[in-house]
Amino acid sequence: MKKLMTIVLMLFCATLGTQAQTIKKGDKFWDGSNLYTVKEIRMGTIVYMTTSQDNELTLEKMAGKNGEYKLIPSRQAEDCPIRFAEFGWRVQYIRQDGMNFLAVRKPKGETMWTMVLTPDNEDNCYGQQQTLEKANWEDVVNNTLLNTPYLWNIPREQLRLMRNEILARHGYVFQSKDLREYFSKKSWYKPVANNSAVKLNVIEQTNVELIKSEEAVEPGLHPADVAGDVDQSDVE
Repeated sequence: MKKLMTIVLMLFCATLGTQAQTIKKGDKFWDGSNLYTVKEIRMGTIVYMTTSQDNELTLEKMAGKNGEYKLIPSRQAEDCPIRFAEFGWRVQYIRQDGMNFLAVRKPKGETMWTMVLTPDNEDNCYGQQQTLEKANWEDVVNNTLLNTPYLWNIPREQLRLMRNEILARHGYVFQSKDLREYFSKKSWYKPVANNSAVKLNVIEQTNVELIKSEEAVEPGLHPADVAGDVDQSDVE
């Protein structure tokens, strides 16, 4: 499982290298809880964006790397405004499968936060977030780009099912007995002969990484954790 995900991630990042674009003044990005508007691009490389609550997020374009940015300190923010992220982490602007979004990546490359380019105002973004939260997760996990604030409300054991359902929809064969039994009861589950045949699109791969990142949060810090009932087992 870990080997497969590593290979998929490498191919995923390589493919996106030619499909990135540049952030522009006036662009708006929704991260699931805040709508950031790009107010200024200083010296052609420093992207300064704020929310209606005056939260600040600043990125610096990386020289010679198309669509590549990094998180840097803002003028009025001493701490990184993205939960658990650190200044210096890479931010990739992705355009693929009809989605334009920023992917904040951990040092090893996994996406841990997303910010979607949107033409909507703040009220509409909140409305869309509420619609997402009310939806059956089985109906959205493979075809809707998720965000971390959405995942905050989901218990860890369900996060594990969500992450593995993305693979199961492609027929991935699981080693864990409980997952095999769970998905074998789904009428749509059709196991493949070889897991190497499983290919994820940009939305699915990003969702897998987001969910896995939330699962890795220290026990008690994931908002949906219940004291004394946190499973941190390293399974599929």
